Order: sequence, then C-alpha cells, then structure tokens
Amino acid sequence: MINILPHDPKAMQSQSQPNLQHTPTNNIRRQLRDVMEQAGVPDVTPHRFRRTAATAINEIGGLQLASELLGHSDPSITREHYIRRNETVNPATAEFLECAFGRAV
Repeated sequence: MINILPHDPKAMQSQSQPNLQHTPTNNIRRQLRDVMEQAGVPDVTPHRFRRTAATAINEIGGLQLASELLGHSDPSITREHYIRRNETVNPATAEFLECAFGRAV
C-alpha cells in the first residue's frame, strides 16, 4: 500500500492556523495525480473528493449541511453539481418494472 499521508502530524493541520505555509492548488493536484498513477487509479482529482464528500454528507446529514460545508450560498448548486445520485437502474425503467411486477422487497 502506498502511504499518501505526511509523516509529520503538523502537516495535517488546518491551513487557517498561523505559521503554516499554503500549498498551491496545482501542487496538490500534481501530488494527487502522481500518487494515483502509482496506485494504478486513473482520473482522480481533488474535485472528485469534494463531490464524494458532498454526496456522503447529503446522505447522512442532508442537503443543507452539505451545502453549508462546501460554502455554497444556494443548496441547489450543491444538489445540481456535487451530489451524485445512487442510481443503478434508470428511474423510468424502475417505475415501469414496479408497475408491471410490483415493488421489489
């Protein structure tokens, strides 16, 4: 397993704390890309983590909380651009099948 966490616990502290240097966004993207390529996981970006977090928070705490934590003034932005629905079947297909055969147990 690749260790992607820093060895120095202070490196995990919030950027809002004094005396910590800001890491430019491009450096974070590059570091993440390098680690994911080494792990054989393509197409992972910091934005995907943001979407994943928004989706998980929405499922547990609701849209309003997810929107607030992402800093959106309007929850519709969070819902439309960040929340990923867990759909394995097209809703129209599911409705048709439920009408034809009853709801799955």
